[in-house]
Amino acid sequence: MAEQRIDMLISECSELQSDMDLSYRNVSPSIIFSNTGRRGGKKYFNLSLVELLQTLNDIQNNLERYLNAVVYVEGDMRNLFSDTLTSETVNALSTVQTLPLFSLINKVLYKANQLDENYNDKKLHLSADTVTKAITYIESQIPDNEEYLKSIAADQHIDTGAVKALNKIYYGAPGTGKSHSINEITDKQCRYVTVFHPDTQYSDFVGALKPVMLAGANGDKKISYEFRPGPFTKALIEALSDTGKHVYLVIEELNRAPAAAVFGEIFQLLDRDIQGESQYKIEVSDPDMLLHIKENLKEPDKFNKLYLPSNLSILATMNSSDQSVMPMDTAFKRRWLFEYLPIDFTQAGNGNFKLTFADGAQPEVPWKIFAEVVNDTLSSLQVPEDRLLGHRFVSDEELTTIEEANNTLKGKILVYLWDDVLRHGKRDVIFNTVVAGTFGQLSHQFGEGKPIFSDTFETNLSKALIEAQKVQKIVADEQPE
Repeated sequence: MAEQRIDMLISECSELQSDMDLSYRNVSPSIIFSNTGRRGGKKYFNLSLVELLQTLNDIQNNLERYLNAVVYVEGDMRNLFSDTLTSETVNALSTVQTLPLFSLINKVLYKANQLDENYNDKKLHLSADTVTKAITYIESQIPDNEEYLKSIAADQHIDTGAVKALNKIYYGAPGTGKSHSINEITDKQCRYVTVFHPDTQYSDFVGALKPVMLAGANGDKKISYEFRPGPFTKALIEALSDTGKHVYLVIEELNRAPAAAVFGEIFQLLDRDIQGESQYKIEVSDPDMLLHIKENLKEPDKFNKLYLPSNLSILATMNSSDQSVMPMDTAFKRRWLFEYLPIDFTQAGNGNFKLTFADGAQPEVPWKIFAEVVNDTLSSLQVPEDRLLGHRFVSDEELTTIEEANNTLKGKILVYLWDDVLRHGKRDVIFNTVVAGTFGQLSHQFGEGKPIFSDTFETNLSKALIEAQKVQKIVADEQPE
């Protein structure tokens, strides 16, 4: 059985001869895999390790049936998956992406057992022994498993059980789950959250001496001054006070403020050594800040220079399509890790808009289909991906009813497309600018239930709806009675 970590094993799986991609997701450990892309571009899917383990157990529980179907035949395998897979999400995936799921299982069986026979993408490398070893291996890789954490810690050369501190920026189109990703990482952890805006200053972020009203001896009030810590100083004190606890400083909308100026002297601290601690320590230029920090530490004499400890991470979100963005210089950016979050409509919420077309038709258009057609249209104009509609651009709560969904479309999506994305021209590729020359007119037309979209956009929406209905019919027809 394989002994290396799951990310390394999946990397080896990706090197096997196959038209379908495979990769490992470090955050919320799961496997991302694709179809062949033969019908117009690859599509990607996600399977958690827990779901994979459940699937392997289902195969083991129905081993005789799978041993009689090791050579891939799409209809037979789809029916077998439908009959035996107990995970609802994996079962649903198997009905429309049968071969990609088959290929993923096959690759894991092959590499988890370190087989040396020729790999065949359409023939399961399955036996009672291989499935048992694969199950044992995946069980050892489930997140939060002590051995899993130890193996990662050893690879990063840090103490077992510790999390290596880092500076990381999550970026992507509006609504791709940047804040959600950070929230998942820091959930139930010690965290301090702040939001940058164009007027954010060093004193807001780090802290400053500010006036306070105190009660005098005779009951009168007098003004005094004390250091008011900002989110950075609060997080730093927390991390220094308890080195056994990992602390997160979360900055939303990092580039809506002049980040380098807001960080000021802290800029130098962002260089970290292999343990995650600041590589360079600096003198504290503000004596009031130094005094405040010392007053809140158990061993104040040990703190004389400013630095980021190895248990303080800084996580940030950034949306480069924001009109209020401030450019970040290279020296500042090189001190951060970056993770791009792609648009993935398999994670989008469910809800329909009710639209009116020029021919009088009033179809109910799912949010996913509407957004994908919008993105395809914008992409044809070479609009950068970070200005497209992300899958979480609208929340589930904004799609609960047709009325709420339409209000969201009018008050949020249409205004974003009109005023932000297409403000410099080409509005006519999506909107009928003959009947609506301003956004006010467009909003009024939509509120009155009148057509607002261009003929081409309506045609593309209609085609997408027809294709979606065909897929739904195929899936429904293939479900066992």
